[in-house]
Amino acid sequence: MTEGWESGGPPRLLLIESQGGPERDSAFRRDAATRVLTGQAVLLFLVQDGVVLAVPGSDEDLDRFQKSGGVLAADGFSLGQRGLDTELLRPEVRVVGMDVVAGWILDPAVRVMWH
Repeated sequence: MTEGWESGGPPRLLLIESQGGPERDSAFRRDAATRVLTGQAVLLFLVQDGVVLAVPGSDEDLDRFQKSGGVLAADGFSLGQRGLDTELLRPEVRVVGMDVVAGWILDPAVRVMWH
């Protein structure tokens, strides 16, 4: 599992981004970066069209999010559907399956927001 995201423990925030491309409204990603800067434990999960943001240099807000200590994960199935090579993703992106995400969602210490 992703470090710091084991079951139990302090409250954590799981943000799920399903909309892709830097041209899309980035308020959700800016909010993720702000929450990390205020000390919240945040994992941003990219799924569906959102996985295009896992490409390095695709979004300044995600750059800030990761530099501030936010955890970034991407859905392996969505990456494969879009022909994105997992070797060419942003540094530190965790590629996971929906079984792992389901565990995060079902954890009572995790709050979930989907965009």
